Amino acid sequence: MWNVTLLMVGLLIYSGGGGVVSEPQPQPQHTAGISQAPIILAASDVGQAHISDNSVESYGTLNGISLTDSKKDVIRKLGTPARTEQEDLSGITKLHYKDMEVGVRNGYTEYVHVKPSADSFQVEDQSIGMTTERVRASLGKPYFKAEDGDVYLENQNALKVYVDRDTGQIEGIDLFFDYSQ
Repeated sequence: MWNVTLLMVGLLIYSGGGGVVSEPQPQPQHTAGISQAPIILAASDVGQAHISDNSVESYGTLNGISLTDSKKDVIRKLGTPARTEQEDLSGITKLHYKDMEVGVRNGYTEYVHVKPSADSFQVEDQSIGMTTERVRASLGKPYFKAEDGDVYLENQNALKVYVDRDTGQIEGIDLFFDYSQ
């Protein structure tokens, strides 16, 4: 495991991406001397988008849900989910609602996903129609265009609008933490 970690750090530094290694976390006494590998966060040379480029000034909430909301907050705001699904590998609990899904890990929101079946979605207090024209009119120029959609950044939040590049149809909207900072 350490060999892989050291290799990744070396590749990050060699490629110019830098890297940050966090301090090892104290282990509970029941681990019998097993140490946890450090967490490596890749640094990015990409800066923040200018707020003035976008009509919406913040990407703090998607459909009323914030990345700082607890599972209890989500259920209080949206009600009981239609279905709950546990992903053992990632530790994420998916709360399924009509036209959206909220991923919760360790009791707090990890991501919010709005499905393409929704007629619209809400960023902060602004309702936006589920068409590329409405999204671009409301959100402005994206920070960058990925193969699968447009990305908008603000502080530690990333809002991604998944777009089928052939048809121009929106395939979903996600709000998640931008870990590249």
